[in-house]
Amino acid sequence: MTTTILLIRHGETDWNRERVFRGVFDIPLNDNGRDQARLAAEALRSDKIDAAYTSPLSRAVETAGIVLEPHGINATLHQDLLDFDYGDWTSKKEIDVALRWPEEHAIWNSRPHSIRVPGGDTLQDVFNRAFSAMEEVTRKHDGQTVALFAHRVVNKLLVIGALGLNLDRFPFIIQGNCCINKFVRTESGYIIEFINDTAHIRNTGKELLWEDF
Repeated sequence: MTTTILLIRHGETDWNRERVFRGVFDIPLNDNGRDQARLAAEALRSDKIDAAYTSPLSRAVETAGIVLEPHGINATLHQDLLDFDYGDWTSKKEIDVALRWPEEHAIWNSRPHSIRVPGGDTLQDVFNRAFSAMEEVTRKHDGQTVALFAHRVVNKLLVIGALGLNLDRFPFIIQGNCCINKFVRTESGYIIEFINDTAHIRNTGKELLWEDF
């Protein structure tokens, strides 16, 4: 079995820029996010993409539609690529969360694998469903190239799974808006070709947030 996975984070939203926790809230792309998706589409134009799956949230769905347009295919919605549920933090600015939940916020920033966000998910919850989804896709599309469109937390967890790392490495992985990751799934495990490639955005001078919030 050999399957190539192109893992793409959605483009920028206003809440990325304002450092607001998004999670399962369906915030759309902003204009800069759409431009980023068009640049990702150009970067992947020459790649053969046989199939695609996306989180059901509109920021991922719209990114997928823009990126896949040159390939003439549509992405299938996959519930297990849904973003991390931030529970009580959803739609709140990070600075406000830090003031209201100082202990939990500090743990989230230093040891996020060891906490359940108030009213929300754990990283293990999301890892279990998202990595199972990626494994399912690789089995279904043996010998093909598949694009997955998801979110910051989901992507970081899929990178961790592909690398065979523990969840405590979560803070040390970056996934910028509209970054591209490329893995090849073999019988022996995942071969990593590249992670968090944003050159298609940076090299054009198009704005890219320096931090992957």
